[in-house]
Amino acid sequence: MAYARSYTSDAFVADFQALFRHQLRASALTEGELCVAITDTAWNPAYGAACHGAARDLGAEALTTVLSWDRPPSSTALEAACGQADLIVYMTGHALHYRPEIAAALERGARVLCCMEPPHVLDRLRADETVRRRARAGAELLDRAVTVHVTSDAGTDLVMQKPGRPALANYGAADLPGRLDFWGIGAVQAAQVEGTTEGQLVLDVGDCCFHLARFVEDRVVITFREGRVTAIEGKLDAVLIRAELEAAGDAGAWNAGHFAWGVDHRARWTQAITQTPDTGGGGADCESSHGAIQIQIGSNDDVAFRGKNRSRAHLGLCLRSASLSLDGTPVIRRGVFMSGN
Repeated sequence: MAYARSYTSDAFVADFQALFRHQLRASALTEGELCVAITDTAWNPAYGAACHGAARDLGAEALTTVLSWDRPPSSTALEAACGQADLIVYMTGHALHYRPEIAAALERGARVLCCMEPPHVLDRLRADETVRRRARAGAELLDRAVTVHVTSDAGTDLVMQKPGRPALANYGAADLPGRLDFWGIGAVQAAQVEGTTEGQLVLDVGDCCFHLARFVEDRVVITFREGRVTAIEGKLDAVLIRAELEAAGDAGAWNAGHFAWGVDHRARWTQAITQTPDTGGGGADCESSHGAIQIQIGSNDDVAFRGKNRSRAHLGLCLRSASLSLDGTPVIRRGVFMSGN
């Protein structure tokens, strides 16, 4: 049985609006600015309504744009929606962070916030100063690094190179000009330089492939050579991961994309399979879990990562008890930060 109902009542918007006020304040929305909410015809309308009302409460101008769910928006539509916005908040099944219109908005100094998690996840992982501080400190470390090395007791031994790629501090608030962030994500991330990932990624029991909302039941060994997956060994979990990459239908699906580590103490590792209102989520909890390490396979060419690998695949694999070092200096050991952060 389910433990709670989904968020469908019209009265829910009033409470949701208060949550949006918190997040829009954290994203530095001020009186007189233009806040554009972008949603689609299949998305829960409470998101757009709550964002619109919260922006008005803060004295900003508010505009809501509703896209069709079954086709990507045209450049004309996105340019019209984004061209004058100070803050863009999008809650839609369309991956707008890959679009050049969003890149152009960021280039002129707009802020962009993606809002796609279920409401209970958004509430629990609302913008938090401790998470912001951790993410920014981690990004400063990563920005200076050349080589990233991930290991684990299960057998992971993976080396990646990062020169020339921005280190991203994700803390769920678009609070600076030209900044894009994802509400619910507390993590430090960067794209690998294509062709540099070497070694083995070993998924142990209890690790997570959050795009499949699945926790690993048997050991999976994924081998990378020159940045590309050359073998996936294991039982059912290996079969499902291989099938997901094959389903993308493009060569880029087999390339290493980006890596990350989580910095949010509030994230719930089991959220992807927990029976709550709107079960699961988009993966923010596993990505953000304090000390967890993510290795992603597939696309990394969005406006934030600025990688070169284009693919329909974007498969996030998260390890709970792995270790990570930057240029030989340990940052995380067996899922615990060396600094105690």
